[in-house]
Amino acid sequence: MKENEMKENMEIKYLNKLYQCAEMGVVGINTVLDKAHKEEFRNILETQKEEYDHICDSIVTILKKYGCEEKKLGMMAKKSSEMMSEMKTKIDDSDSQIAKMMMEGSNKGIIEVTKIKNEYQGDDEEIKEMIDRFLATEQHNLDEVKKYL
Repeated sequence: MKENEMKENMEIKYLNKLYQCAEMGVVGINTVLDKAHKEEFRNILETQKEEYDHICDSIVTILKKYGCEEKKLGMMAKKSSEMMSEMKTKIDDSDSQIAKMMMEGSNKGIIEVTKIKNEYQGDDEEIKEMIDRFLATEQHNLDEVKKYL
């Protein structure tokens, strides 16, 4: 395999990891959105979901430049996340519980995206910007839901 092909494969690999992280954010929010009690909290979650959707769309655009399509989350990962959220909210469906779950999800996202940032050795500025944008989004989301604990 040529060096350029290996480099492109690396770019695609990291873009897909980022895509799946953002997709997991959408799945997580979709699972709890209708359970949020306060309208203001629901609006915040809806806005966060839209930001994850924008991140997904931006990643798809970058992937197209590499001639690839996004690799979506597997059905098992989605169902597992949905089932875990359902279980947690059956026990406690308060806004505080939902905020805690969202914070846990954002923390996982921060960890995963930071890991990607540290591993990524490419020089594609669009990917680097996407990683930084994603990290800033996760931190913002985390800070935004704290007040609902």
